[in-house]
Amino acid sequence: MISMYEEISVKGIVLATSLIKEYDKRMVVLTAELGKITVFANGVRRPGSRYSAVCQSFAMAEFKLRQGRDAYTLVSAEIKESFREIALDMVKMCYASYMCELTAYYTHVGERASQELNLLYVSFKALLNDNIKNELIKTIFELRFMYIEGQGINVFSCTVCGKQENLTDIDIKRGGLICTDCIKKLKRSTRKISSSAIYTMKYIMSSKLSKLYSFRLSEELYNEISGITDAFMEEYVDRNFNSLDILKTLG
Repeated sequence: MISMYEEISVKGIVLATSLIKEYDKRMVVLTAELGKITVFANGVRRPGSRYSAVCQSFAMAEFKLRQGRDAYTLVSAEIKESFREIALDMVKMCYASYMCELTAYYTHVGERASQELNLLYVSFKALLNDNIKNELIKTIFELRFMYIEGQGINVFSCTVCGKQENLTDIDIKRGGLICTDCIKKLKRSTRKISSSAIYTMKYIMSSKLSKLYSFRLSEELYNEISGITDAFMEEYVDRNFNSLDILKTLG
């Protein structure tokens, strides 16, 4: 257990920042060790501050912190990656901000978040790759993130009987696939899903993070998977995200 006012070192990504007083910032930082924490960076907005780059959204750094009662105070930091290029592109910034918003919504203080942190990192790296469509990155991030949180779409077995054969439909309200036998038992309509979509979604949820953004999809397959994912997120995530609203205005 960390005692009050003890200095600790953690690796993290800045999810959000806000200005306080004249020269200070309040940051929300996702860390592998402590989950989502609040960090106050005093004097960081003064001209010539050593840590101004560290205290920007999306920055990944090694932070040395002093624990207070309900938050932490920045003592020092060593930046690992700033992801400055994302902040210079309005569209990419909105996608990255959405990822941060979704992450902040699900993660908590005191709960380890190494998987979420690593996913956020590789997703930011993917955003910097102009050969990968931003929309595809968003869909992959959502599928993998919800799976990490234990709330992912069940694409491995029938959500009614548990069988792994003859999976031809998906029921968004049940959160997963339905086999041909169980379709008849449901009193509502289901949605057809191709075997290619099932295979791809299984890959997204179980592959190594280093391989997560290494594939491309046909437009038809992407539209199928993104449509399912959008419907799933609308059903299970009770939150409106500002960054998605901004993306809509950008067309």
